[in-house]
Amino acid sequence: MEACIQLGHKTSQYILNQNSIIDIQDKLIDQDFIFIALHGSFGEDGSIQSILSEMNIPFNGSNEKSSKICFDKAKTKNIVIGEGIDSPKYYHTSSNSCNDHFDFSAEKYVVKPNAQGSSVGFNIVNDVSKINDSIDIALDFDSSVLIEEFINGREITVSVLGEESLPVIEIKPKSGVYDYNSKYIIGETDYICPAEMNSIKYRSVQDCALKIHKMLSCDVYSRVDFKFFDNKFYFLEINTLPGMTKTSLFPKAAKQHGLSFKKLIEKIIKLSLEK
Repeated sequence: MEACIQLGHKTSQYILNQNSIIDIQDKLIDQDFIFIALHGSFGEDGSIQSILSEMNIPFNGSNEKSSKICFDKAKTKNIVIGEGIDSPKYYHTSSNSCNDHFDFSAEKYVVKPNAQGSSVGFNIVNDVSKINDSIDIALDFDSSVLIEEFINGREITVSVLGEESLPVIEIKPKSGVYDYNSKYIIGETDYICPAEMNSIKYRSVQDCALKIHKMLSCDVYSRVDFKFFDNKFYFLEINTLPGMTKTSLFPKAAKQHGLSFKKLIEKIIKLSLEK
């Protein structure tokens, strides 16, 4: 909002406390553009995008169809793996009794809601016999759960803006796990931008991120997360509405690219109006 005001736009802010815009729909219809700064269900899953499209109001980022696909982690991974890109082995379930069907041989597993944001309901499990407790936690946040083989590699993220990838960031959480607290509490994580790796690998992960962005029909901007292990990049997930807080990754990459926060917001608005 501050950036929009600095850019000279007449700006109003609306804070949602429910998964609906019915209370403010009459106010939104008079706006020339809506900048969505929401996370999780309703904000990232195509719901608000669909409503705004029906109201014929331009908004930032991907359309409702792409947003819906990308918010579904299992569906996204299935598409990406189908295009030949490496990703951790996974199991998608809506049950907390999956052991009979669970045939991974990894030492660790990541358990998370299949469709959620900001790492809520996320757990790392060291013993598959105890996995059901973590499934129960994840099911509190969504109707289904993604269980992934844990890749013990470097956390890498690549932001995409328009038709190009921004500088690569390595994420080093001090707790060892990039969870909710590591994401949002200042000082809990170190960020290396640009990430330190050889130029061929650096360029290859940028190219891979842009390829994934396009294959999932994303628009304007996104952020693609990877693990880098044994000289290979493993796709984790894509964010169609990357965070815009003081600890967020997308603004860090843009700054390294030479874009101030204000200029970044300006470019996102410009590209969104052109789509």
